[in-house]
Amino acid sequence: MKNEKGLTLLELMLTLTILLSIIWVIPLLMSAALHDAGADFQQEEASLFFHLFSKEVREAANVAHSRGSVDVTKKDGTMVKYEMYGSSIRRRVNNTGHEIVLQEVRGFVVEITGSKVMIEVELNNGKKEKQVCFQMS
Repeated sequence: MKNEKGLTLLELMLTLTILLSIIWVIPLLMSAALHDAGADFQQEEASLFFHLFSKEVREAANVAHSRGSVDVTKKDGTMVKYEMYGSSIRRRVNNTGHEIVLQEVRGFVVEITGSKVMIEVELNNGKKEKQVCFQMS
């Protein structure tokens, strides 16, 4: 009896086929995972924007809106403006600075009724996010 050690051509071809299949599938899986993470990132960014906006409205002495912008006046007289800047919403303090607080936005709408402030943001993917907050002072 002979004890043959080594790979046959058939075993080598089968191993290469399996290896190439795995190499071909991994980038597709990674791409799908990153695409889903991008959607989650935009939702997280919108959530952070609403948190910041709500906090400033709660602490505001006055909130007013005009076409395409919201002016939040703090108790110390500082004015914070949220406005569209291209496809982003930016935050400016006393008409200076340039802080992007939300990206990939089609637009936003603000409604003020007494101390109730409602802001609705339309994201580039077509989703609309809405937040209602109240002035406490």
